[in-house]
Amino acid sequence: HSCVQILVPDDLIDYYVLAGPTPTDVLRRYTALTGPPLLPPKWAFGTWISSGFLVDSQDQVMARAAEIRRRGIPCDVLHLDCYWQVDGHWSDLKWDASTFPDPSAMLAALKEQGFQVCLWINPYISHRSPAFESASKKGYFLRKPDGSTYVADVWHGSYPACGIIDFTNPAAVRWFADDLRALLRQGVAVFKTDFAEGVPVDAVAHNGMRGVELHNVYTLLFNDIVSKTTREIAGHGMVWARSSFLGGQRHSAQWSGDVNASYPGMASTLRGGLSHGLSGVPFWSHDAGGFHGTPTPDLYARWSQFGALSPLVRLHGTTSRLPWDFPADAERHAVEALRLRYTLMPYLYSAAVESARTGVPMMRALLVDSPDDPAAWTADLEYRLGADLLVAPMVDPSGERDVYLPDGMWLDYWTGEPQTGGRYIRVSRPVDRIPLFVRDNALITVTEPTDAIGAEPFADLTVVSWGGGDGRTVLHDVDGDSSVVAVRTGDTLAVDVTGPARVRRVTVAPVPGRLTPTRITLNGVTL
Repeated sequence: HSCVQILVPDDLIDYYVLAGPTPTDVLRRYTALTGPPLLPPKWAFGTWISSGFLVDSQDQVMARAAEIRRRGIPCDVLHLDCYWQVDGHWSDLKWDASTFPDPSAMLAALKEQGFQVCLWINPYISHRSPAFESASKKGYFLRKPDGSTYVADVWHGSYPACGIIDFTNPAAVRWFADDLRALLRQGVAVFKTDFAEGVPVDAVAHNGMRGVELHNVYTLLFNDIVSKTTREIAGHGMVWARSSFLGGQRHSAQWSGDVNASYPGMASTLRGGLSHGLSGVPFWSHDAGGFHGTPTPDLYARWSQFGALSPLVRLHGTTSRLPWDFPADAERHAVEALRLRYTLMPYLYSAAVESARTGVPMMRALLVDSPDDPAAWTADLEYRLGADLLVAPMVDPSGERDVYLPDGMWLDYWTGEPQTGGRYIRVSRPVDRIPLFVRDNALITVTEPTDAIGAEPFADLTVVSWGGGDGRTVLHDVDGDSSVVAVRTGDTLAVDVTGPARVRRVTVAPVPGRLTPTRITLNGVTL
């Protein structure tokens, strides 16, 4: 472009140019300007399984948890969507006592089984809720220009009109935060902060801001309050947010919103995730399977694979996304993808720590690592996951697609077959395998998949040398950083680990046509 025009409905604009020269430089400077990303708690990188947008109950939640564990589905978080509250009262932050008679006991039992619990909330309260009248009289909602409470159709006709909590009013903030504290003290671990886009243009806030001025920043205020209150009680500041604003990376996580359950929907979601990462948000997710409608069995499997190799993964939609509600093959493929994620968790969590420190997203467009490669700037349906993995989700029901490999040598994760980079290749994959490539000579740290990740350091690690050559990496965990260095000399691969990482084994992923080391040492000891 020779000219870019920006129109702002205001008297002035603060305009920043982050000149780079590389995308990594831009992200580093953006982070310095707007604040560092917040690393989610370790358990948050496990699977989130949702009740879906379906009527729910305490008995159903406990049965769902038992079935997840019985089937060996890796899962750390159970998400309860809208119906933990009374239908028609959303979102007054009160349990529906008729369907959840003893939430404290439920939360304690789930904790014993290794589950964290996430609750859906939004910043609106239905005019039918018992909490509405008192909050309205106290001035806790945005108002109309005439001073009356603004009761708005924030659900676009699908739900009763609501008051919009005024987060510029300190008294309203205290009232709202007190309700959050009560839930957190019961044992709730995290909140999904939905909506927040519904500020009317003519609304008036406690601090005098009009709706036009407040609209974009409102969601930041909402997430700030939830994040701060969560940190106060639960010890972390993560939220699972739909909307955000500049600086929203300080709340850890956002997801893509309500996408159709279709292959084009998955493709558009992927493009959106890459754009979000380039906008300074390293921890992003999406509804595996799509939100609207029911995915076909093959789409459910393919989207679960995409989710399992995303920064965060959640199964959620308007209909069930529980693996056992799909045909046996689709269930098996989805669960295998989740187990792959848990196998790769030491690598993924390490990449997450690096992202939190640098602002470079975990899941990133190829151009971030290959800024001088013109083709990398146009590859919009694949990504690097950390530095050493390249993921190309199957976004076409044919099971075939083109994949661009950046410069260097890449190894097929499933076969070890080497592929020269700097070109497109045509790949065909059955429904049980996502196109996945590993950078040649990368050191990928893995572990045995478990029911839940939890919060402790990884206890039993294996370093996999992809290619059996010289390599190095840094492994990040909750107990500190460890350096891993591999040196190939003749038929010997010597691996040295410095730091607290509990590395017990070293293996070499064989590459067709390449001699595999016959001797492997770990810190000088032959394995």
